[in-house]
Amino acid sequence: MTIITHPPILSIITVVRNGVASIKTCIDSVAKYVGPDIEYIVIDGGSSDGTIDIISKHDNAITFWSSEPDEGIYDAMNKGLRQAHGQWVLFLGCDDELAVSPSQLIPCLKSAQTIYYGNAYWRHSGRTHDGPFSAVKLARTNICQQAILYPRSVFSKHPFNLRYRLQSDWELNMRCFTDHEYRFEYLPLTISVYNDATGASTLSRDLALEADYISLLWRHFPGPIAAWYSALVIGGRILRKLRMGCKIPAVQVK
Repeated sequence: MTIITHPPILSIITVVRNGVASIKTCIDSVAKYVGPDIEYIVIDGGSSDGTIDIISKHDNAITFWSSEPDEGIYDAMNKGLRQAHGQWVLFLGCDDELAVSPSQLIPCLKSAQTIYYGNAYWRHSGRTHDGPFSAVKLARTNICQQAILYPRSVFSKHPFNLRYRLQSDWELNMRCFTDHEYRFEYLPLTISVYNDATGASTLSRDLALEADYISLLWRHFPGPIAAWYSALVIGGRILRKLRMGCKIPAVQVK
């Protein structure tokens, strides 16, 4: 593990469990930048597939790592945050890659009250996600977490809520949007390569967030935006129930 002599500017945090197929590529994308200004933290959730062997072989390029069972992705991220010393934090999934040199990012990080975000290239679908976000856009969809640089101070007020097992980062961004201490600023940079073929939030639904979505809208967004998306959600639910309740008549073959 790297010994910290002074606080770094950026902490990059990767959480992983049984990521033997991809973790080396992720580490390699970060390791070449680790130094006085960049620290790298890896939190393993008790892997049993050889992931720990790969992490231990890269010990000289990882500032801190640990391996123990956790309560899910965001519990592991909260653990990583407790080890972070950087002024800014970037989360990178175990099957993602850093796509930009920190030397391009660091000069952009000017205000400790600003959450900076850029783009992520989605490897499987071959598209870039997703440009500048307005309140209307954030109410509809989330900024890719692997493209956000948070001031570390955000997490002293807003730790990840473990109720949301797959999209707690979206709920966090809603809270930060409401918090007048912080603002969001778009950077026209591709910050990461995101593996949208295996990302947990792209493969599964966060049922708790879906259940709370309307109340979150009204808590964190202006009334017209909350009303519009609430109506869409309620209308969609009614339509699905109607479709499920309709009986399709049997086709008679003559």
